[in-house]
Amino acid sequence: MDSILVLTSTYPRWEGDIEPAFVHFLNRRLADKYRVIVLAPHYPGARSREVMDGIVVHRFRYFFPAGEHLAYHGGIITNLKNNRLKLLLVPFFLLAQAYGILRLARKYRVRLIHAHWAIPQCLLAVVSRKLGLVPGHTRILCTSHGGDLYALQTGFMQPLKRLAFRWSDHVTVVSRAMKDQLQSLGCRTGQVSVQPMGVDLTGAFVPDNKIEKTCELVYVGRLVEKKGVTTLIEALAQLADEFPSVKLSIVGHGPDRPMLEQQVSRLGLGQQVEFIGAIPNDQVPRFYQSASIAVVPSVVAADGDQEGLGLVAVEAMGCGCATIASDLPALRDVITDAETGLVFRSADAPDLAANIRRLLLDPALQERLGANGRQFVETTFDWNVVGRNYRRIIDTCIGGQPPAN
Repeated sequence: MDSILVLTSTYPRWEGDIEPAFVHFLNRRLADKYRVIVLAPHYPGARSREVMDGIVVHRFRYFFPAGEHLAYHGGIITNLKNNRLKLLLVPFFLLAQAYGILRLARKYRVRLIHAHWAIPQCLLAVVSRKLGLVPGHTRILCTSHGGDLYALQTGFMQPLKRLAFRWSDHVTVVSRAMKDQLQSLGCRTGQVSVQPMGVDLTGAFVPDNKIEKTCELVYVGRLVEKKGVTTLIEALAQLADEFPSVKLSIVGHGPDRPMLEQQVSRLGLGQQVEFIGAIPNDQVPRFYQSASIAVVPSVVAADGDQEGLGLVAVEAMGCGCATIASDLPALRDVITDAETGLVFRSADAPDLAANIRRLLLDPALQERLGANGRQFVETTFDWNVVGRNYRRIIDTCIGGQPPAN
């Protein structure tokens, strides 16, 4: 059984963790064919080494335990934006992760390194191989999720990203829009495949007609600028007089929560908006199942960061929830306007309000879009489909052939 080393900066720290678990979910689909070893950052309270669902997880230490807060809680980029002092942790983080790559690649004699995010994981992997610290026959697969591609646009970061992508044996991106962006950086067409992450559309994110609809609108995701929650709140304010009983549940956590709570208070929406906070991943489906409409109001942030795909839209559609999403390029892979959902102009609150009004007044349209959305996503985004695709990509990388796009 071939060994693969998975590099990531986001991974469940313990059972029931609220951190995004998509890398772990993918690894579970790979573990029946490969020996999967994960290298992730340590976090206070997490184990330095453990086995999760048959996957060996090593968490590298990079500072005193109380100071290991560069990763998680929104990701490295978000944490650096919110606290510039954390820049002091970056050199320690990079050195510790590089040493972990060297040690584990040799210990487990890995055939392939699967690096999630170009910076810093993929960059460290390709540089380590160039320097001979990792055996030259080790193949490198880079998966970009969006934030690493669309953010980090200034100074020396663009050349570093270009180097990471070009020196990889293959690159996967989660949307067609991202592939176009990569080609603008000089990546060869045959070097890049579009392969989104998945959603459990057979056991978790499924329709459940037994659950009572307790709110009209739901948002699920981090509370950061690129998610566009301010636009959603503004749109609700424009509908408040016409639909005074409409409820919005905001599920998630992030640094923008205080600002969003102030906006809700300023607009007099305290009785219509509820901040649920962060919840375990296995509790997310019931919020979609109990809502009439899910909204994905993503925008382009001031620094250029934007969605790579928007799996929350897939989760909502998997639950049969009628979904409204902004018209960002990456979301076009998920939603076709008036067929699998409704699309509004990004950051345009009146346009979003008009689409919400349309669905609130037309329950039949809600039902049709919910059914169409469910039918579409289960053929493309279910983890069983995604797992098979990634096993094919890894097999061809190990075999030395570029995967078919």
